Amino acid sequence: MGSEELIGSLRKAGEKQVRLVREAAEREADAVRAGAGLKVEQLRAESAVRRSVMAAAEAAAAVAEAQKRARAQRLLAEKTLSDRLYSIAIGSLRRLRDEGYPDAFEKLARELPSFEWRTVRVNPADAGLARRYFPGAEPVPDESITGGLDAATVDGAVRVINTFEKRLQRAWPEMLPVLMKDIYQEVSDGAPAAP
Repeated sequence: MGSEELIGSLRKAGEKQVRLVREAAEREADAVRAGAGLKVEQLRAESAVRRSVMAAAEAAAAVAEAQKRARAQRLLAEKTLSDRLYSIAIGSLRRLRDEGYPDAFEKLARELPSFEWRTVRVNPADAGLARRYFPGAEPVPDESITGGLDAATVDGAVRVINTFEKRLQRAWPEMLPVLMKDIYQEVSDGAPAAP
């Protein structure tokens, strides 16, 4: 075998070796690319899940905040409505002075225990009634009293407020839910609530 044949044979063997190394490198590169592709897909999927979870959490937080604001607005609206209803009720107390008021005053006066009353605060129009039912007490006119009386003993140890305003104030916590229920019913179906 001559040197040319030897060089040719070595060249063929070298080319074969290079081809085998190249093929092995390409297989390894394909495997790395396939693994990287799988890893990229896995990362994309994980990222999509994280984005979805984060989006769901943000949506839940936004809904919770919106519900919180809606509750606050509803409570504010109900408070405003309650205040308005109470104001209307206070304004309506004057109608209780219409027909039969002297009898109503007498009933309110008789509810008081038997004490030596020093002062009896009443609506200015009720000074005569106060003198009749509390002859030993000084009637004190009070424009803020629509009807009824506010009596105090000589030493001031006992005070009884039996005015229309105080009775409304005491009854209001029981009246308001009934009024609100009627209002909500009327608003929801458009028909007035049954009396």
